This record gives sequence, C-alpha cells and structure tokens, in this order.
Amino acid sequence: MSALTLPIIRQALLAKPRRILPPSPERPLACVALVLAGPAAAPLVCFIRRADRAGDPWSGHMALPGGRADAGDLSAQAVAEREAAEEVGLKLDPHHLIAPLIEMPVRPAGRDLNMKLAAFVYRLEGPPPPLTPQTEEVAQALWVPLELVYEPENRVRYRFTRNGTALDFPGIALGGHVVWGLTYRVLAELGGRLGHPLPQD
Repeated sequence: MSALTLPIIRQALLAKPRRILPPSPERPLACVALVLAGPAAAPLVCFIRRADRAGDPWSGHMALPGGRADAGDLSAQAVAEREAAEEVGLKLDPHHLIAPLIEMPVRPAGRDLNMKLAAFVYRLEGPPPPLTPQTEEVAQALWVPLELVYEPENRVRYRFTRNGTALDFPGIALGGHVVWGLTYRVLAELGGRLGHPLPQD
C-alpha cells in the first residue's frame, strides 16, 4: 500500500484526471472541498460536523466543507471554494486545487434527489490555518491526520434507522465522531485511488 504523502496523492489524482461539468437547472450539484494542509509527509484533512437542524437530512453528520450550487454559479469548483470560505473560513483559490476527485449521486435516506455531489482535493501550504465555523451551519471543525482515516483500527459500523428499520453502514471513527454515508463514499474513492481502499457496502 502506498504512503499517504502529498507527492503520492498528487501523482495518483493527476494520473487519471476527472472532469466535473458545471451546475445547471437540469443538473443540480452539491460541491465539497477535501482540503489538505500541514506536512507533505503527513497531511491533515479538514472535517466539519454539521449543525443539528430539524428537517436537514445531514443534521449532525461529519462532512467535508461544502454546499449546494446556486443559480448563478458558473463552475462546481467555485462552489466548493465559496462554501469552504463561508463554512470554516478557508480561503481557497484555483491554484490550491490538486484535482477534481469524483462526482456521485446524492440519495439521503434512500431518496433520489436528482442531485450529484462533486468533490475537489485542495492543498494549502504550511501549517493548517485556524478554522472558524459558521455556527448556523457548522457545529465543529477540525483538522485530522489523513492517515487516521485509513487506519483499519478506526473502521466501525454505523447504525441508522430508516422507516423503522435499523441499517448498518461502514464508518470511520474520528475525533469522537463517526464519518459515514456520502462523506465516507468520497473518502473511499480517494482511498481507492491511493491504494488504501475502504470497505464499501
């Protein structure tokens, strides 16, 4: 298995470049930024815990900074950069981008929203900058060593009840919380590209 260093991450993502199409009324998008910072030999990744809000299918979930595209957004990348600034105060520019990662369907609680999630991987040079959560949407923001995401000891099962039925999903225990669902799928895609596959149901 490959080491989780910035040179290896960059090489793996650029070897098979992805193209993310722009949002449109016929093609609604949510866009997230997978932001890496800190030492190139041992990068950290930014996670957020979403605020608890009634009616929000992602209420309280661990996630990556991001949100939905607006009508005037010209690119998915611009959405990811705007949302990272709004949610946790991270100033991302196009030159911070390593590569688009993936586009996948969004189906909270099994419902098809006719929406795609686009993920982009960014690199910030130097020490991880402070995170300033926008408290209306973000309850907590933290930097986590990327290697912990792919440690087998941190793999857990997350139980979720849907329509009275308990379902188990693969998850990652990080910082006293569990990453699962859509964010887990993004991390599984990255891990697969880097030679660190996560279990997928």
